[in-house]
Amino acid sequence: MLSGLLRTGLIGAAGSTLGLNAVEILLWIVVIAVVGMLVWSLVSLSHSPLDPGRRIPWAFLMFLLPVLGPAVWLWWRFYYYPRRKAEQPSWDPNSREVIVNPPRRPNAGN
Repeated sequence: MLSGLLRTGLIGAAGSTLGLNAVEILLWIVVIAVVGMLVWSLVSLSHSPLDPGRRIPWAFLMFLLPVLGPAVWLWWRFYYYPRRKAEQPSWDPNSREVIVNPPRRPNAGN
């Protein structure tokens, strides 16, 4: 068994090398990045202004879609939410009432 492991490159002469090739190293980097993004988004979710009832679907989405879920959450948290809050300071993401935004006026800034 040990001689087979030596031949396949799992254990080198010093007994410490794993014999990873470039593709395996790249896959490990991708896995570490995905897990890191998942952890970061879960920590961000736990500190978010949402109430617990609205956090649970986000957490399920993050685990169900491990790349897309955290990416959408981080977009919502750091891009959409601050801009919406700046545009409408009274907006509450936990509010269940339907708010219809008035249409933007053309040339409103001129």
